[in-house]
This record gives sequence, structure tokens and C-alpha cells, in this order.
Amino acid sequence: MEDKLVKFNDKEVALVKRQATGSMNVAQSLIIENTEDLQKAITLLSRIKQAAKIIKEKKEEFTKPAREIIKSARELFKSLEEKCNEAEAIVKEKMIDFNDKEEAKMKKEEEKVVAKIEAGKMTLEKAAEKLDKISPEKVVESKGGKIQYRTIKEVVIDDETKIPRRYLVADMVSIRKDVLAGEEIPGVSIVEKKIVASSSN
Repeated sequence: MEDKLVKFNDKEVALVKRQATGSMNVAQSLIIENTEDLQKAITLLSRIKQAAKIIKEKKEEFTKPAREIIKSARELFKSLEEKCNEAEAIVKEKMIDFNDKEEAKMKKEEEKVVAKIEAGKMTLEKAAEKLDKISPEKVVESKGGKIQYRTIKEVVIDDETKIPRRYLVADMVSIRKDVLAGEEIPGVSIVEKKIVASSSN
């Protein structure tokens, strides 16, 4: 994998830095007051675009090999990670199922203990001792590790139509596509904006 990596060349990095900084400095000092100034600005814009192209090409030399390595690694390990995640989920689900059964047993025992207390067949002290013994453990340890049963809160959407507007985010990609295709969407309009489109001679 190391062979695919492109080594940073200090001179090349310094070159693209100068091009980027130079483009910004010239752009900031630019003043357009007449047609002649506009002609100079067009030439400047072309040079800036050329500098941006060179910078992008240099960036690709560094980033493309890295992206290829990352892509290969993801493809290689994705299925393995998915299997491990699925296996972990299965084990945890079975643990929760076991704990639920233990809690159901405890509830039945609690009902029996309460009935004995009400009937005068068991003291409160004895009842507390018995319930303490049958209560499922929240933390369970083994030689290989430790688990803890916890109850968390999850937020679930029951009905999207009742969610207040402030929690909804507009899908601008779909909106733009449909509106420009001629579809009318309430609350959306087309506004014309002037931009500069440039090309090199």
C-alpha cells in the first residue's frame, strides 16, 4: 500500500501555495471602473481558473491514491464488520430475552410474596430477603468480560404528519429539480441571479 502513496514535494506545495495566495491578493486589489479594466479582469479570471486547475490536479495526485486505498480497505472489511456487528446484535438480543424472562419470574414471585404478607404468613423482613435473592442482576461478570443491563430512552416518530414545521428540513435538491422542470410548489419561486461564466481562449 505504501507504494501507492504520493510523497509530498516541497517545491510543488510551495508553488501551489504561491498560486493560491497570489490569486487572492490580485483579486482583492482589483478595481473595475471601465471597459479596459474589465478586459484585464477577464484575463485575470482566466489565470485564476488555470491556477485553480493546477491546484486541483496536484491535489488529485495526493488524494486519489489515498481514496483508492480507503475504498479497497472498506470493500475488504465491510462484510467482515457487518458479520461481527450482526453477531453482536444476536448475542445481545438473546441476553435481553433471558433477562426479560428472569424479570417475569421475579414478578410472579413478588406477587406470591405480597400474597403471603397480606395473609400474615410472611414478615416484611423475610419478604425483603427473598425478593433480594430472586432479583435479576443488573451487572453480570465472567472471565471474558462484563455486561450491564440498562434502560435507555429512544425517540420514535409515531406520525410524521403531526410533527411541527420547525423540525422539518426542506429537500432542496428535489425542490430545485421539480421547480426547474415546471412543477409549481407552494411557497417556492424562481429568482434570477446574475453570475459570471468564464472560459479560457
